[in-house]
Amino acid sequence: MARNPRANETTITVAASNSNSLRATIPAFIKDQFELEKGDRLRWSINRDRLVIEIIKQEGGK
Repeated sequence: MARNPRANETTITVAASNSNSLRATIPAFIKDQFELEKGDRLRWSINRDRLVIEIIKQEGGK
């Protein structure tokens, strides 16, 4: 089966109509690679011109 060439892309959308926040979906291959689960948190930062995302596993998680 051919892999979807856009499987590693997501579209940013508005999180809520009364918010300035945006939302994006984490692709399945990232979720699987890092064993992300509901309740895990992501800490966002910038290092020079790179986006850095730190995974904070939920208590009692894997």
